[in-house]
Amino acid sequence: MMQNFSSNIEKLIENRKRRTPKYNFNSSIPISEIETFEKAFGIELSDAYKEFLHVCNGGMILEYDESYYIDMTDWEPDGPKKSSFYFFNLSDLINAYKDARLDNWLIPGKSVPIYPIIPICHTPKGNLLFMVSEKGLDSESPVFASNYYEGQYTCTKVAPDFNTFLGYYLNMEGFPALLPDDTEPSWNVFMKKNRIKEIANKKETDEERIARSTANLLLYPNDQWTYCERGNSYSYNDQPKKALADFNKAIELDDSEAFFYHCRGDLILEYGNPREALIDLDIAVNLEPDNLLCLTRRADAFLKLNKLQRALDDCNSVLKTEPHYKLALGTRFDVYNAMGEYEKAMVDKNLLESLY
Repeated sequence: MMQNFSSNIEKLIENRKRRTPKYNFNSSIPISEIETFEKAFGIELSDAYKEFLHVCNGGMILEYDESYYIDMTDWEPDGPKKSSFYFFNLSDLINAYKDARLDNWLIPGKSVPIYPIIPICHTPKGNLLFMVSEKGLDSESPVFASNYYEGQYTCTKVAPDFNTFLGYYLNMEGFPALLPDDTEPSWNVFMKKNRIKEIANKKETDEERIARSTANLLLYPNDQWTYCERGNSYSYNDQPKKALADFNKAIELDDSEAFFYHCRGDLILEYGNPREALIDLDIAVNLEPDNLLCLTRRADAFLKLNKLQRALDDCNSVLKTEPHYKLALGTRFDVYNAMGEYEKAMVDKNLLESLY
C-alpha cells in the first residue's frame, strides 16, 4: 500500500538519523522562503514537494559512505552530487529553474510569460527530473525524467506525483529505476492533455505582475530590470508615484540603459510635463540613436512642446528605417495636422488603417 506523504517524510528523517553517513540532506528552511520563490516566478509547487523542501531543503542518499568521496575533489569537484540522485536545495532549484526558463526548455516556440517546468533533481547519468507548476492544473504534477539523445530530449513520466516518487526513492535507497509510470508516460501527451503551453501563455494582470516582481525583488534586490518591469505595471495600473520610484531605482542601478530613461520619460510625458520628459527621452535617444521606440516617443514630447519640425524629423527618421512603424505613423499624422498639412496627414491615416 502506498505510504502517505507524512510517513515518507518521517521515514526520511528517521533514516537520516540512523544512517547519517549516507543520508546527506540539509536543514529545514522556512515555508515563507519557498513561497517567495513561487510568487517571484508566478508558479505553484505541489504541497508534498514544498514540505520536502521545508523539512530537508534538498540533498541525497549516497551510494557509498561519505568517507569514500573525500579524495575525489580533484576529478569530481561535486563529489557525490554527480554520482547520486541529487535533489536541489532551494538555491539550486532557483538557478536550475532560471536556466531552464532562459532556454525555454521543452516548450516549443517563443518564450512564454510564466515558464511552467521546475527541475527538482539531477541523476547520476546527468539527466534532470522535473515537475510542472500546478498553477492552472486540475491535479498534482507527476514527476518526469528527461533523456537527451542525439540532440533531442525525450521525457517520461516516472511517478504520478512527488509523494509516490519519494517512496520509490527511499525504498531503493536513493537509486530508483526510472521506469514509465503508466499507459500515458509521455511528457508531450501530458503537456497537450493539460494545456501546459496554453496556461503558460496566459497573460498576467498588472496586479499579478506587481505581486510577482515584488517577490522577485526579495530574491534579487538589485535587479534593475525587475524594477523597470514593476514600474511599467504600476504605470498601467494608474499608480504613477510608485512607477516613478521604480524607474528611478532602475536608473540608479544602471544609468546606461536607454529603455529605463524611455520608460521614465514616457511616464512623465503621460502625466503632463513634456519639458521634463524630453530630458529623459533625449538621454534615451543619445544612448541608442537607432531605437525606433525612443525616437517616436521623443517626437511625442516635441509635439506637446509645439516643436513641430523637431517632432517631424524624429518621425521621418523612424519611418525611413521602418516605413510601416505604426507608432511613428500615428505621431506624424498628429504632427501634420498641427502643421496644417492635411493632405499629408490623410496619407498617413490611410496607411495606418491599411495596416490594421
